[in-house]
Amino acid sequence: MRSILPSVGAVALCLVAGSASANSTGITGRSGKQSVSCTASGCHGGGSAPTVTLEGPTALTAGETGNYSLIITGGPGAKAGLNVATGGVDGATLTAGSGTKVVNGELTHSLPKAFTGTTARFDFSLVAPATNGTLKVFGAGNSVNGDTKESGDAHGNATLDVVITGGKDPVAPEEDGGGCSATSGAPLVMGAVLAMLAARRRRAG
Repeated sequence: MRSILPSVGAVALCLVAGSASANSTGITGRSGKQSVSCTASGCHGGGSAPTVTLEGPTALTAGETGNYSLIITGGPGAKAGLNVATGGVDGATLTAGSGTKVVNGELTHSLPKAFTGTTARFDFSLVAPATNGTLKVFGAGNSVNGDTKESGDAHGNATLDVVITGGKDPVAPEEDGGGCSATSGAPLVMGAVLAMLAARRRRAG
């Protein structure tokens, strides 16, 4: 199964730095899980946008390992980088494949990967969390022209929902019993009003 979301320019990838500094060995926080503008980060732009695809199982049992791929197609198409993160259900574990590494619980490239033809592929695995629910995988891929400059590069994003079953159900948040709710507060207010009216009648009599 796959999920495709073409680049819309709203989320910064900044994955493969145009200069020799910074992000040629990977970066986190650019998967699309967090909203960071490319303008704010001072990264890539100006190139034709690639298509980014996440492929892998859309259902796992708790603790099961699934194999996934992030595929970048098109764009400038010389080199590629990625950032992958998970959300929605806590406790998932990303495991790096060839050419990738895990940093701060997210997946990113170790070095820019050369395209093969019109595509670049990054393989990785994911261990499902112990809690049931819908896990969302966020993926970002950069396609750069390799000229060591920030212009002429472009990015794309993808997401994939993975349904987790066979684990424990999420714990519902406890209700706050300290305030005046519609069911508990109303009788208290009514009782106070009746007591006040009774006191006034006694004084009047």
